[in-house]
Amino acid sequence: MADPWQECMDYAVTLARQAGEVVHDALKNEVNVILKSSPVDLATATDQKVEKLLISSIKEKYPSLSLVRNLAAGEKGVSTDNPTWIIDPIDGTTKCVHRFPFVAVSIGFVVNKKIEFGVVYSCVEDKRYTARKRKGAFYNGQKLQVSQEDITKSLLVTELGYCRTSEIVRTILSNMEKFSCIPIHGLVRLISINIQTEVRRNTLLERLFFQSAIFEYYF
Repeated sequence: MADPWQECMDYAVTLARQAGEVVHDALKNEVNVILKSSPVDLATATDQKVEKLLISSIKEKYPSLSLVRNLAAGEKGVSTDNPTWIIDPIDGTTKCVHRFPFVAVSIGFVVNKKIEFGVVYSCVEDKRYTARKRKGAFYNGQKLQVSQEDITKSLLVTELGYCRTSEIVRTILSNMEKFSCIPIHGLVRLISINIQTEVRRNTLLERLFFQSAIFEYYF
């Protein structure tokens, strides 16, 4: 039986690289910052430029499929059971603003509200991470394996998010303290790759780093 979504995934890989080249070039220039929901929830003119590129390209090739974009500005699609593209033009916008090199273009694809595949192109590093339902995760085409390392010998990664209420920050810091006192080798917040559906939030690059054993645990 033919794979109905492999062509979509192949196209996502190509499109993510094209968009990543735009992001990479933009990092060389002054970044114009746009505030979204809060002073720590940022967007840039490049977010909007890359978003237009992704949307127009996907709609031209797959006009019948739904599309949701992660950028807060503008119209948003609605997640349904139908095959749906989900895009985040610049994953790690805050890092892009500060020219920290871990930024990426993220493209996901859901069917029946479940992730079918994800593609993350780390622009500055020129690294491609992909994951496919029931087929595993890959780094530049090579299969990734989850680390079996004991937590006491591990490097953990976490995500602060954009909601910085006192209660949430206290919870995050409390969890960091608990893990740090186990003890562990280290704990970092490297990049946030958020793909939002009605079902769940997926931080794709962090999860792919986890599967590649760069990080042993994620919380």
